[in-house]
Amino acid sequence: MYDQILDVSEKLFMTQGYKETSTRQITEQLNISQPALYYHFKNKEEIYYNVMLRLSEQVERHLREISVREDLDLESKIGRMALFLQRKHPVNLMLMLRDIRQMLSEETAYKIFLLWKKSYKQPFIEVLEQDPFVSREDAELDWIVGQLFVVISTYLETSDKEDELLRSIHLFLYGLLDTRA
Repeated sequence: MYDQILDVSEKLFMTQGYKETSTRQITEQLNISQPALYYHFKNKEEIYYNVMLRLSEQVERHLREISVREDLDLESKIGRMALFLQRKHPVNLMLMLRDIRQMLSEETAYKIFLLWKKSYKQPFIEVLEQDPFVSREDAELDWIVGQLFVVISTYLETSDKEDELLRSIHLFLYGLLDTRA
């Protein structure tokens, strides 16, 4: 039942947001009672955190599988990682960020931020660190990957724009100017 609660909750949270999702909706979709739900989770915030924990673990595993592939160059790795996020996250990212900042306790918001940093951001940083042509300091790579996520997030809700996402990543990595001239 634990995983079923998380499955239904994830779908609701990712489409409606935290505020608009009620524990009553979750229980109705599962055809269980509120006490049955609270047997597994103490409140809605704990459900949300566990949804995000499970999601981040899945995302990290997949991103790391792509990041260690030796047959892919930098652009291919970043592109495949971004496409994975686009396929895995058909969500309104702005809604999710608003939920985390405004609807959750400071403690839970911070725990989710740490999950995101470890599971989503760190694999991208490591790909850049391992590329011999990338020469930036760790703090700068953290900022750079943050900017890359701004680009990627533009395409998370539009799975029909994979080509545009890949073109945007190419532009992000190589820019407009041809420095060979």
